[in-house]
Amino acid sequence: MAQGLGGVSSLTSSLTSSLTSSLTASLTTAITSAVMDQLRAELAASAADVVADRLMDKIQLVGEGVLGVDQKVDRFRGEVAEEFRKVDRRLLRFEARVIG
Repeated sequence: MAQGLGGVSSLTSSLTSSLTSSLTASLTTAITSAVMDQLRAELAASAADVVADRLMDKIQLVGEGVLGVDQKVDRFRGEVAEEFRKVDRRLLRFEARVIG
């Protein structure tokens, strides 16, 4: 009977070792997969932040360009208005000569 208990003990030890190895491998795979998924998500979020920052910089540059063009248009509008005033004065003088 002593051999029978020794066989059970050996079998128990073998099963324990086998289950431990199997569980360790399964847990390692699951944990590695979870960590990789989390890293992928963090990298994607980080990449999205970088893209958003670059887009904001480009949008700011476009806005500054629009302001520059707007200022040029305002200056041009003032120059054109001044030229029309000159033409109006010339036409008034011409009308005065023709009528007078």
